[in-house]
Formats: sequence, C-alpha cells, structure tokens
Amino acid sequence: MVSFALIALLYSPIVTADLSMENQRLNLVCSNESCSLSTQAVGDSVLSGEERQANPAQPVTVVLEFPMSPDQTTVSLLPGIVERMVFDLRITEDGLGITRPDLYVELVVGPSSNSWIIEPPSVGNQGAYVLENVEIDYSNGRIIASGDEVFVRISFDIEQPVTWELYLAGESKIDLPIEWSIDASESNFDEPTSFSEPREITLMGTSTKGGLMGADVDCFQFDVDDQLSSISVSISWDSAPSEVEQSNVIPDFWDEEGRSEGMPEIRTKYEGDLVVNDIRWIEPKAGEHTLCWNGMNDRYQTYSFTGSQTIMGIGSTTPEEFTGDATWDTGSSQVGQTEKSSQSAGAGVMTMVLASVSILIALSGYLMKLSSPWLPRFLLPVAILLLLFGGIISPAISISNESPNPGEMTFDELLEKRLNRIYQGVVHDDQGEFGPQWYGGFMGMNEGEELELMLTIKSFHPIGDGRWQIQAEELENVDLDRLVFGKLNDGRLSEENDVRFILRSGRLLALDLLLLEALLIVDEEPRGSVVHIDWDMVSDPGIGSLTSPAWTSRPDTISSNDWRAITQAVKPELLSVSFCDCGIDAMELSIRPNSVYANDLITPQGIETSNGLIPHDFWVTFAGFCVLITAAVVEKDRREQGMALASEIL
Repeated sequence: MVSFALIALLYSPIVTADLSMENQRLNLVCSNESCSLSTQAVGDSVLSGEERQANPAQPVTVVLEFPMSPDQTTVSLLPGIVERMVFDLRITEDGLGITRPDLYVELVVGPSSNSWIIEPPSVGNQGAYVLENVEIDYSNGRIIASGDEVFVRISFDIEQPVTWELYLAGESKIDLPIEWSIDASESNFDEPTSFSEPREITLMGTSTKGGLMGADVDCFQFDVDDQLSSISVSISWDSAPSEVEQSNVIPDFWDEEGRSEGMPEIRTKYEGDLVVNDIRWIEPKAGEHTLCWNGMNDRYQTYSFTGSQTIMGIGSTTPEEFTGDATWDTGSSQVGQTEKSSQSAGAGVMTMVLASVSILIALSGYLMKLSSPWLPRFLLPVAILLLLFGGIISPAISISNESPNPGEMTFDELLEKRLNRIYQGVVHDDQGEFGPQWYGGFMGMNEGEELELMLTIKSFHPIGDGRWQIQAEELENVDLDRLVFGKLNDGRLSEENDVRFILRSGRLLALDLLLLEALLIVDEEPRGSVVHIDWDMVSDPGIGSLTSPAWTSRPDTISSNDWRAITQAVKPELLSVSFCDCGIDAMELSIRPNSVYANDLITPQGIETSNGLIPHDFWVTFAGFCVLITAAVVEKDRREQGMALASEIL
C-alpha cells in the first residue's frame, strides 16, 4: 500500500492554485477523475463523455464543475473584468461544428457570482468557445480573502447521441487580471505585537516593519528618555487600494501607568505612492511607553516606522520646516527656448483702424480723374482686397474668437468641478460610481465628457522644432492651498476624510496642471490673446496605483500610445503633498519635475488660438498699404510728366 501511494504521488500532477498578482490564470485540469482549477496546466489532456440516450424530446444537460484547489490563501482584489475565458469543447461526430451547443458558464470568485452564455464559434471549424473583456459583478465586495470559494461551472445541452470532449491542461482557461494581492500571513511579520504581548523595540533611529492585517492590533514597547521637548514617530504606509487600505489612524500612545500622552500634532503627506504620517507628542513623560495601531476588518496594509526626539530647550515644538506653501510653480513642463518668450500682439485693433483709413483713401481714388486706366482696374482693387482681408476681416474674426464659445468653462469653473469630483469620491468612500475612475480623469473629466475651456495667453516661446508652447495666464501662481481648504470649508468631512481629501486634491491638481502645461503646444505662432480647448474625453489606464490613479482619461484625438508617452515624460520624479494638523489649515507642495524635451511633447488636436482668417494678416495688410502707396506714387509721377508735357506744348 505504501509503494502504491508513492507511485500515485509520483505520477500525480503537482497542482497549485491561488489567485494573485503572480497567478492570474486558472486552468481547467483533471486527474484521476478529479477536476479542479489550477494555476498550472497539468493533468489529463481531455475530458470526454458519451450521451447515447439524448434526443430532441429528452435532451441531456451535462454539468461540469471545477473548484479551485487548493483553496485561496492570499488576499486579492477582484478586477473589473474577466480578461479572457476559453473553453475548448468539441463534438467528436461533428467535424464542421454545425450542432455544437451553447455553453452556460457560471463563475464564482469569493463574493462575486457571475454567469454568461457563450455561443459556439462560426460553423465550419471546431475552434474553442471564447469570451473576452466581460465585466464582473462585485456589488457584494471586491476582496477575495483566504479560504474564499472560487469555482467555475459549465453546462451544455445535448439533443442527439454524441461524444463530447473538453480539452484541458492549458486549452481551457480563465484569465483574471488581478492588480493587487497580499499574503496576509507572511505580511504579518511583526508578530507577536498584540495588545497583551507588545513587541520590544528601539524606536530612535531604527526602522521597524509591520503589517496591520484585518482587525489586528499592533503594539510596540520602548523607553522614552527624560527631559524631552517632543518625540516623533514617522510611519510610512505602503501603497494599497482604497478598498483594503487601513484608515491610517493615529496610534494610541500611553506611558507605563496606562495614561495617554494626549493628542499629537500630525503631518500627513504623499511621497510617491506612500502615505506618510509624521506624528509628534509634546513633552512626553519619561519611562516605558506603548504605541498601538488598531486595524479594521477586511483591511490589509504593511508599514514601517521610525522615531526621533528633541531634547528640552532645543528645536521647535511644531513640525519642523513646515512652510505651508502650496502655490503652483508654473514652468515645470516648459521646454525649448524659454528665453525667447514673447507676448501676443493681440487681435489687431490698430491694424483694423489703419486698414479702414487706407480703404477709404483707395475708394476716394475712384472719385478722381486718374491719369492711368490701370490704377482703377488693377492697383486700387488689389490694394482694397489686401486691406479688406488682412486688415478688416481677419482681425475681426480674431476678435470674435476671443470671446467664450458656447459651453466653454473658465479655468476657475474647471478647478471647482475637479475638486467636486474628488470631494464626492471621498464622501462616498470611493465606492460604486464614485470610485477611482470618477475622480482620476484628466482635469476631473471622465469618459464621454467634453472638456471645453478658454485660457488667456500670457506669452509663448519656440520649442526648437517649429512649434510653439503657450504659457497661460491662468496657470500663474495657482493657490492650491486656498482652493482645497476653500472647498473643505463648504462642508467639513470626518477628520480621517479631511486628510484624504487634502492630500488627494493636492496631488491630482498638481499632476493635472503639470500635464495641461505640457499639452499647450501649437504649430503656428499665436497672434491672438486667447486659446480655446475642445476635447472629447475617452477612458485610459492612466498612471499611479489603484489607490490614487491619475490621468485616467485622455482627449480622443490623442492615441493611447502618445498619451502613455507624454504622461511618462511629464510624470515628476517626486511629488510630495503634506498636511500639518498643527493649528493652521495649510498644506505643502513639493515637486521634482522630470526632464522633459521637445520631442516628448505632441501637438494635440482641439487647441485653437484666435489667429484670424488668414496667417500673417498684418503683413497682408502691409502689402495692401504698399500697393496703395505705389498707386499714389505712379499717379503723382504721371501727373507731373503730363503737366511738364503740357507746358512745353503750350
């Protein structure tokens, strides 16, 4: 019996399962009459059956179930779609695929239950049943936790005696693009750190790692020196989707007698994809202290923290170096010859005045007895046409283009809409329609919406390849601090959501302004004083983590590849947004921009400047004026010659 068991073990496939970022494909496998879902393509190559009693009056329903085995061990976040499902089901007697049945598929992944009907491929082949990019229902939750059920059930109706075959071991499979997962048991490496058994650590100058897995309690003990002005703990929370991230709440901190050290001063900031809490307690008591974080159910996040201290009488008792400066610094995405920046000449009002006077002079020539027939037939009409189009019509169109088009927003209105999107996402906890796709679009505009905006041209400069980059007046010194806290004062959120809104708003506004500045590229040198933007937005993967996506929409005139290239070029090396809960409403913005070059930027369609009807209308007007002067000189010379000839004759 032992020998038989060893032989069976040797020849049985090694089956693994578990949906995670590393394992995103489930194969339908069978071995020894046992079928399951596995991340490996192993086992029998085909599963078959005969249905000899089937007929149209009494069809036979074949049901095949494939539970995932072993069970789920990691915690994963359900994607929005099933990327691809392939079921290679064939009817042996039907080589042309004429009588192949519909396939009924039920997929259960943790809290999500879904079903589809897949029709057979076109007649004439025995190709596999394929379903691609279908949405998953996660209304009951998106988290697949350890031990959750995962299985697929397929069924089909047989109406005649046939032999069916389901090809396995890599031929039939399901692809789920898992974007986030965590091994909760392995990530909880800080244990034991419970309330009853706190972990002894050295806080100062030492980095301690931990994992807050579900309703976990992580407690740490350390000694606090005597005569301290303050003690600080800086904790970095690793990036996690909003559905699973812990609340990043302030920890409990008490002395050896169980007395709390009171409310600390808090500075919260983004550093890349990390959320960092800098927490400071003023004048703590000396002796052994305990620091505890309390987790929440179905929330999973790892972290690291370190401590620092200030001796009494040295340093400030407020967070150091917090300036509260969150003013947008324009120019971060400017490229090319910025030293050759120039201002617009305007729509050409003076040109219109000069052209009008010149046209009147030209028309008065028809009231005079001219000495040459070519003047009223050629020179004067040419001069009038050049003056009319270059000095009147083109500037008039340019002036009319400097007024807002119907439906256009001002820049302030666009920023207000952008902040409203972020605010609603925070209020609704990023759930349902108010999830990341709601507030992650470029300038807050989502798929299917139209971005219509008018900006005032402050200056422009050549970028070295014949194109021009515009600097908009509205992008000068945008006070993000005023915008964010102004919106927050309209309706205060909870303390935790206040911080989420402040940090998210600062980050997304800074990224949007950075990209908008880079997109203001035109092929023709601007002559008017305004620029009109008209973009129909479509969906895009964007950048950033699931927690804080950005630029998840793009103008439909920009291809996905061009959008990916320009966003990667513009994406800053470091973007830090900080908020200090130290008696003032203020945040701090710090950007280390990437190196952007002219060939990184594109000329997007949908950007128009008020340049009038024809290019170089001033020079067209000048040409018309020159033709008029030429006509006057010719008429003067012919009159003088005629008078001289008359004097000789008389």
